[in-house]
Amino acid sequence: MHIRPLLARDWEDVAAIMASSLGPAAFEDEVPSRDQWEARYLPGHRLVAANREGRVTGWAALEPVCDRPALAGVAMVSVFVEPGHRGQGFGRHLLTNLVNSADEAGLWTLQAYVAPPGTAAIQLLKDLGFRSVGRRERFARLGGVWHDAVVLERRSPTVFPQDADSTQEVPEAS
Repeated sequence: MHIRPLLARDWEDVAAIMASSLGPAAFEDEVPSRDQWEARYLPGHRLVAANREGRVTGWAALEPVCDRPALAGVAMVSVFVEPGHRGQGFGRHLLTNLVNSADEAGLWTLQAYVAPPGTAAIQLLKDLGFRSVGRRERFARLGGVWHDAVVLERRSPTVFPQDADSTQEVPEAS
């Protein structure tokens, strides 16, 4: 398994993997266009996982939660692995690398939304330092059906060391 930055040539694989995950688990009912996808996710925080043969089997990216300057260090996590490669560590490696890239860039909070029950996804996120902060009822509407989301977040130990005062000055995120 190899984790690397997403390249322009990966778009067809990224779109196909996303298409295989449409529905409540992805909070998406259609694959965005390439331009929409590019506008959505933060440059520098887009990764792919490739199998031994070099074929892209998953991707992960960070999406800003909003464009307010005060929230520039808060991003939402997206991780997609094609069905035939789930449960083999691709998601864990993608998410680990994505968390590391966020810490290095000074992002202070990562958020994740998981459709219930999402047991494996929730456990993976918790293993990597996320904590459950609640449940949002009727968070997404897909095909006329409402879906809840379990909300998890991770505070960067780089930005917020364990003994740090919560009112400390925060470095600029990139």
